[in-house]
Amino acid sequence: MSTFMLAWELGGGLGHSVPLSQIARCLLEDGHRVHAVLRDLSTAGAAFGDLRTHPGLTLWQAPVWLSVLRGLPESATYAELLFRAGFLDARRLLGLALGWRSLLQAIRPDLILADHAPTLLLASRGLAVRRATIGTGFFQPPLVSPIPAFRVWDPIEPARVAQSEARALATANAVLGSLAAPALERLGDLLVVDENFLLTWREVDHYASRSADPSVRYSGPLPTAGHGVDPAWPAGEGPRVFAYLKGEYGAIEPLVAALSKAPWRTCAFIPGLSPELARRHASNRLALSGSPVNMARVCAEADAVLCNAGSGTVCTVLRAGLPVVMLPMHAEQLLFARRVAETGAGLVLTEVEARQKGAAMVKRVLHEPGYREAARRLSERYAAEGERDIAREVADRCVALAAATA
Repeated sequence: MSTFMLAWELGGGLGHSVPLSQIARCLLEDGHRVHAVLRDLSTAGAAFGDLRTHPGLTLWQAPVWLSVLRGLPESATYAELLFRAGFLDARRLLGLALGWRSLLQAIRPDLILADHAPTLLLASRGLAVRRATIGTGFFQPPLVSPIPAFRVWDPIEPARVAQSEARALATANAVLGSLAAPALERLGDLLVVDENFLLTWREVDHYASRSADPSVRYSGPLPTAGHGVDPAWPAGEGPRVFAYLKGEYGAIEPLVAALSKAPWRTCAFIPGLSPELARRHASNRLALSGSPVNMARVCAEADAVLCNAGSGTVCTVLRAGLPVVMLPMHAEQLLFARRVAETGAGLVLTEVEARQKGAAMVKRVLHEPGYREAARRLSERYAAEGERDIAREVADRCVALAAATA
């Protein structure tokens, strides 16, 4: 049996820990040892569930950068994302890298599976261990130099892209020098691994330039969790809309107010929604769920979905042929939502637009057949995925890599 290190360093929410838990379950079922090194151990319960007490699983706290850097512009490139994780200060970043080295020495994995863990990739460079990356593509940019800017909606000067990349590269190489590890020739070399699992579809890859390359292989999105309460649709007639939104979303109050008066029936799961706001907009057209909702039932019963553009939710409903209105909260979601909108299967709104016409755009995807037709085309294209166990495929490939001679 092999030993696996499944690691998550950067980013927030369950979008990182849940995929790792799905792979971990497959590996544990086969009798392997799994060490899950997580940025936020408080997500272990929601992500790993009953696996937390599995004798083959060990949970660890990931070394993470705690300082908040102020005065930097909005990140526009992968290098600038790394700036906020310590890649501006080689002396202090070395401490994190040594922390990862200590974990590697304690765990002695046969394979590392990294979900947005650039400092782990840095610390493991040159070591005799197999490495793989996993994610939906945003944190696995194309291996070109320079790595293209992702803020395609803003004009980003090429000089800025090159300067940011050179700065991050210099920091990385200073750390590698202290570790007596091979230097990087380009920043993209940090992401060169034995296998890169892209858990998305070609059509919605964050990086359009990579999606145009027919040699790039996409594993497909992992399914969302199958548990949850059944959707409680308001009584009466009219289409059914499912809304999955974050309570901290800036336009949440006008959206809830609009949904409470809309001519369709909405079931909504809005974690973090204030009780006062919920009471103020109570309506027989809007049913608020206090728990996560079973997405299999949503996909079978809803006519459209409104969400904050999480890739797991969006791909799940598109696979079911449902059109979607997306309200991104950060650059990764915005880039992904724009790619989805390019397929014709949904609409993307900024926060300002959501305040002014969120309900109108939901009405549009409900009544203009082109959106449903585009979603159905995607559904038909990837219908075979319903017969695949993507988590099992990834796990089996990891086992094969771990068993291979380094």
